[in-house]
Amino acid sequence: MTFRGLEERLLGRLKGRLQRGELSERRVARLTGYTQPHIHNVLNGRRSLNARLADALLEGLSLTVEELAGGPSHVEVPVARGALGPRHRFPESTEASGARLFPVAFLARFTHPALLRVADEEDAMSPLIDPGDVVLLDRSEAVRSRPAFEGVYALSFFGQGALCRCHLVGGALVLVAENPRRSTRLPDHLPLARRDILEVVRGRAVWSCREIAGPGDPLL
Repeated sequence: MTFRGLEERLLGRLKGRLQRGELSERRVARLTGYTQPHIHNVLNGRRSLNARLADALLEGLSLTVEELAGGPSHVEVPVARGALGPRHRFPESTEASGARLFPVAFLARFTHPALLRVADEEDAMSPLIDPGDVVLLDRSEAVRSRPAFEGVYALSFFGQGALCRCHLVGGALVLVAENPRRSTRLPDHLPLARRDILEVVRGRAVWSCREIAGPGDPLL
């Protein structure tokens, strides 16, 4: 990987976040200590990207040189717009509200992996998974059709989302929260007589990220 290649990847990441509305040129200027016109000119190729600005962008975007140089061994997974939790429809939009970089070898272990942000009021799995965390879901039909209590699952029912442990018992899905003092109401069970379990169990959480504390432990 050449320096020019790293520069192009860094600017590409920045432009992507600007296009998704995660940042503005004014915000980038404040993060880096440069003027907004200077940032605008760099993005449009009228000014060069110097080392000081590159370092400031890496820090502001929470990126490392290793991540930029990851190439085909790493891939970005978008965070679906919306939130997972009560009073929120289960995130279905293909629009993104950010992204996280994962090793391709790690993602290959899962089927149609997806990233969702946990709603501010979804505390059923706290402190294992807290409100505001980001979770990666394995959406394999085999995993979703045979949920087990040792796993954590993203559910969709009654027009909203939930995050909990669950297990299939007879014709019902038994739901269990990690947090006994949860503020949100989680039913004890969901009858499946008129529901397809795949419409209720939308994925198993296999990874979580706490925005302030950093990446969480695998949840496998």
